[in-house]
Amino acid sequence: MNKYKILIVEDEFSINDILTIALSKEGYRVRNVFNGKDALEVIEDFNPDLVLLDLMLPDIDGFDICKRISHKYLVIMLTARNEIIDRVLGLELGADDYIAKPFDIREVCARIKALFRRLNNEERSCNYDEFKDINSSIKINIKSRILLKDETEIFLKRKEFDLLLFLYENRNRVFSREELLDKVWGYEYEGDTRTVDVHIRRIRAKLDSENKESIIETVFGIGYVMR
Repeated sequence: MNKYKILIVEDEFSINDILTIALSKEGYRVRNVFNGKDALEVIEDFNPDLVLLDLMLPDIDGFDICKRISHKYLVIMLTARNEIIDRVLGLELGADDYIAKPFDIREVCARIKALFRRLNNEERSCNYDEFKDINSSIKINIKSRILLKDETEIFLKRKEFDLLLFLYENRNRVFSREELLDKVWGYEYEGDTRTVDVHIRRIRAKLDSENKESIIETVFGIGYVMR
């Protein structure tokens, strides 16, 4: 039996049923609900590793649910709306990936496997537990994934932390957005470079200090660097 648990939040019965059957056959422990209210009631008790979240729910907006849960759970958005603004907003709110409808169930399974595989790789790569100074006010604990600014803990979403850590471990090297997608999200990720911009903007909002240079520098026409 697969150790991972998945919660499906999808109001269309046929899609919900297909996802439930397919993911159960893959060995995941699956629960399914058909609206946002039930999702919020079930999620704390079930404690899923991943939530497949439809954005067009009958009662609560999927973006609102994503905002509430993405700090704690992996989220893949399911959306019939393929507009760039919807994808960017979902990523801004903490979603880890998105899949546009109509989709092939094999793609969904592959995306989920890729997300869990990257998570496993990240956990194995953390092999020491000490704080490192990013600058005079910011410290990072790689194993515990804790970030301090002026000795106050700052919460970063999972992929924000991954991106910050990668730039920190490769200081003074300029990376293009495409390189960051490849190195941080992995080659399986099919998002576009706006994903990187969204995460950089969120990191800066949490860590930059007023009247000081940004912790991450933009190299115009190329990408980003941490000095």
